Amino acid sequence: MPFGLFRPTFSPILADFGANGVKLLQLSYGEGRRVFAAASIDFDAATRTRPLEARFACVAARLIDTLRTGGFRGRRVVVSPFTQHTLVQHVAVPASDAECADELIRTRLAISLACDPTDLIVRTTKVTESMRDGESRVETIAFAMVRQDVMRYVELFRRAGLSVVGVHSGLAAMVHAFDGDPLRADESRATMYADLGYGGTKVAICHGPQLVFAKSIPFAGHSLDTRLAAANGGGLEEARQARMAAGLLAWNSPSPPELTAAPGLSAVVAEPRPCPATIAREALEGLADELSMCMRYHGALFPEHPVQRVVFVGGEARDRGLCQALAAALQLPAKVGDPLAA
Repeated sequence: MPFGLFRPTFSPILADFGANGVKLLQLSYGEGRRVFAAASIDFDAATRTRPLEARFACVAARLIDTLRTGGFRGRRVVVSPFTQHTLVQHVAVPASDAECADELIRTRLAISLACDPTDLIVRTTKVTESMRDGESRVETIAFAMVRQDVMRYVELFRRAGLSVVGVHSGLAAMVHAFDGDPLRADESRATMYADLGYGGTKVAICHGPQLVFAKSIPFAGHSLDTRLAAANGGGLEEARQARMAAGLLAWNSPSPPELTAAPGLSAVVAEPRPCPATIAREALEGLADELSMCMRYHGALFPEHPVQRVVFVGGEARDRGLCQALAAALQLPAKVGDPLAA
């Protein structure tokens, strides 16, 4: 019979909620860290476009079987919620109000969300002090969730016999995934991490291991596929599969608008559709501009620490041509990161 002293210990089950589904991961800590169990609850094309309540129902129906067949151990779980349930915002608080900064930030966020401040769960990270309009201010990153939304995740896993022991922003999870990167030890090196997702893009800038900038960008593979589907007259899933197979930059050959006959008429009328090449170009330029604005905001806070590289992760980062084009637009060396490499 094995003694408890020699049994491997397991991390809490990690549950990452995204637009395409829920990814589940558990690590073991024995002789080194390794992946012990991994599984996913994938959303089909119809579920991806439905409200969050429908996606919760999909997860609830499949969660217990997925955990059982995946071989997960223990009853603890750490959640990275849907991006729609988290608010990430930079807030500058006057240095004279530093002692009550958290309450001021909570009130500001509650006003922007039109909710009661007591309904918000807020975590803050102090970034730096800067001068604005002749006044010293403390730059802070605020992460906020409505308490009711947090309880939805708690209840979801409670019904599966699990206990939620932590809820963390996907931005924090993305950054900590690269703690083993030797370049992270240099606090003078600024790195941008960009999670190119199907439901949105998350951006973080770190000085070594320290998070100093965070933002969620609405650009996503879903919105891009919607426009490409409209341009080609096909379905959303068809556009997604074609884009992932060929890459965004393959949509470069302009095609003239198709001519279709109006119902009940013999004459042919033009049905204007956006050109796929134009959509691809505008999407690339738009995302590059958003990332550039993130760099400019960071540069205003830390003029002596320019961003030196960019690391792309996420499902849309499988499109290598897109990553290369963004790196060229940002004029930065780049790589596609593997969060599980460590």
